[in-house]
Amino acid sequence: MSSPISEWSAKISAWRQSGLTVAAWCRTNSVSYYRFLYWRKRLPELDHREGGSFVQLNVAAANPHNISLECNGVTVHLSSGFDPELLGDVLSLLRRG
Repeated sequence: MSSPISEWSAKISAWRQSGLTVAAWCRTNSVSYYRFLYWRKRLPELDHREGGSFVQLNVAAANPHNISLECNGVTVHLSSGFDPELLGDVLSLLRRG
């Protein structure tokens, strides 16, 4: 029998690879949403282990005046002329969770 830590590690990893929101993944997999949040908080190294990744942005298709960044369910909207230092501070806070 597997330990709860390894069981929840596997569930959190499966969620991360699914691309679904936590709520959608929990519904699909018949997992308690609140229990999932408890274990995700309890095992934070799993939630941030892989770190972020960059995706290529096709500037021709993007609106050059407004950009939205989404990571782990948090969306940050940027307008032209945004303060890069402030963005750095916000991203640092989001990393800490």
